[in-house]
This record gives sequence, structure tokens and C-alpha cells, in this order.
Amino acid sequence: MHLILFFGFLVFGFSVTAAVPLEQQQFVLKKPTPKWFGERIALPPKGFAPDLGLKGIEEILFAPGMFKADQPDFFSYVFLFALEAKPVLDAKVLKKELFIYYSGLSKARMDNPNLDTSGFGVKVTAVEGNDVSPKGAVHVKNYRAEVVWLEPFATKKMQTLYFELQTWQYKGSPYQYLFVCASPQKPDKPLWKTLRTIRASVAIQSKQKE
Repeated sequence: MHLILFFGFLVFGFSVTAAVPLEQQQFVLKKPTPKWFGERIALPPKGFAPDLGLKGIEEILFAPGMFKADQPDFFSYVFLFALEAKPVLDAKVLKKELFIYYSGLSKARMDNPNLDTSGFGVKVTAVEGNDVSPKGAVHVKNYRAEVVWLEPFATKKMQTLYFELQTWQYKGSPYQYLFVCASPQKPDKPLWKTLRTIRASVAIQSKQKE
């Protein structure tokens, strides 16, 4: 009986937390080392992808070598989208929005709104679930993806990024969530253990308005 009551309070707590406005929601993404760094931006990002069809917030955590092409963790990072309920995050929507996001980022950073993106591409595939998902998560779905784009920060060359994506909701919350691990290294490389460890640390907390 006590266990049932405890579980009920736990689920209720997640529901209340995940139901507060997105701009008030705060997240735990544990850094593997203090050298990992991040930022938080509003979606859609007006600076490079104003046409993104997703609205909410993005929490990003970068590997130490994120913008250093000679480092083994170059352009390796994770990000969390906390989003409004529509559009529903299925494979078709993810493919479309990833293309808008990365083509927009290339154009903005290359300072070329007419950049030829005909060679860009996104492939998204649904996969069987894994054993790692946030506490209180429901309707969990998992995907893999590949994004071919022009990396505009360091090399300014075409690059293939590999993704592992997970979407979910919280019971009683109107919002949806997307967590992404990304790297030019293939998912069987050791670096991915670190990225997945961060994914396993994801938790939600709330920051009420004062």
C-alpha cells in the first residue's frame, strides 16, 4: 500500500512539473566533466531557423572539442527539445524539422542565405526501444538518423552526423520532449557511451515565477 502511494505521488510530481509553462521548466543534464559546456535557446531559433515548425526551448550540452576539428569529440553534443504538443514528433516530422534546423544553421553561419543545400539530406528510422528513458516518461519512441550537411563552424566542409533520438511525454502534461545524441563518429565508437550516459541522466525540474 505504501509503495502504491509513493508511486502515485511520484507520477503526480512529474505531471505537475511537466505541466508548468515551457519557459519555466528546467532540466538536469549531467556533465561528464566540467569542460562540457552548454546553452539554452528559444525555438524556433530566430537567428538561423525561424521557419522551424517546433516551438519551445532547446537545452544543449557540447563536448569540449565541439568546435575544434582536430579533436576526437569534434561536433559531438546532446540536446533536449521541450516542445508544444503540435506537430507530433513522428519520423516524418523529425526528418523535416532536422533539415530546416541544419540547413538554416549552415546558411546563417556561412553568412549565405542562398547556400546550395541540394546535397543536404536527412534520413530518420524508427528503432526498437532501449532500457533508458527519463523517469515518469510515457509514450517513449526511439529513432536513429543521419544528417548530411555543410559543417559551417570549423571545417566548412560537408559532414555526416549520426543521431540517436528519443521522444516522450509526461502523464498529465500537454508538452512533448525530444532528446538527441549527435556526433560525426558512428554509434559503435566509444564516445557514444558518454553521450548515452548524459541521456540517462536527463531529469526535469521546475522553476516557478517569482
